[in-house]
Amino acid sequence: MNASPAPTLVSQLLPHVSLHVELQGKHWDVAVRGKLKPLITPQALEDDLVRAAANVRRILAMAQPQLRVGKDFPLVYQQQVLRQIFNAQRVQTQFETQTSGGAYAPHVRAELESELFGYEVALDSRLRPVYGYLTTVGYEPAAVERYGRFALRLRPSIFSRTTLSITDTLDRAVVPAAYTNLPVTALIPNLSGYARYFLGKMVAATTMQELEFHYVEAQYHGGVGLADIDCLLTKHLPDVPPEVLEICQAAGIDVREFGS
Repeated sequence: MNASPAPTLVSQLLPHVSLHVELQGKHWDVAVRGKLKPLITPQALEDDLVRAAANVRRILAMAQPQLRVGKDFPLVYQQQVLRQIFNAQRVQTQFETQTSGGAYAPHVRAELESELFGYEVALDSRLRPVYGYLTTVGYEPAAVERYGRFALRLRPSIFSRTTLSITDTLDRAVVPAAYTNLPVTALIPNLSGYARYFLGKMVAATTMQELEFHYVEAQYHGGVGLADIDCLLTKHLPDVPPEVLEICQAAGIDVREFGS
């Protein structure tokens, strides 16, 4: 069952990436169904999958793509990262900056991106995904606070080249799938003790918070440039450097505090 929230949104993922995640999703679907079939009748399983897909589609249609900036370092460092992004007019990948909001393990991440997306292990650092998260208006997952006090809210058009998973891909609990072509079983952990439980959550959930493991991770493929940024969010407006405010004003990017 497909849970894509916007079926008219055309995928702009690279063909080999799109094919890779699609095939991976099909293998995952077989595995997850194998966990579920002994626990529920065939008709009830199909009914639940249809209901889950419709509900997830509704929830993801309200999603906002974001990413955090600056990690949990002192404010002066986070401000410098913000300056670097706006001066370069793009967000660098963690392979370029050699740092990550979480643990930075380049060899592990490169091998994982090969496994999950079909990228070459030796791929150019500039061509790798940028990692962020999905949220909804007025909600910021507590788990993303350590990734920085600034957030970039991206324009909805980036969904055409976004893959997502309901937890950090390093956890290997689920597989990422394209936002435009999302099999609902890709959101279900392939674990006997969790598959039925999470299918039930997906049927009954009313908010994104009920679907996520800490947060819904988003992988933005094809780069994140200034034109992809809709809004700069901060805890306190005075924390934003004046030169960044000027760039935002010239580019038509709103600057506001979280929750406003």
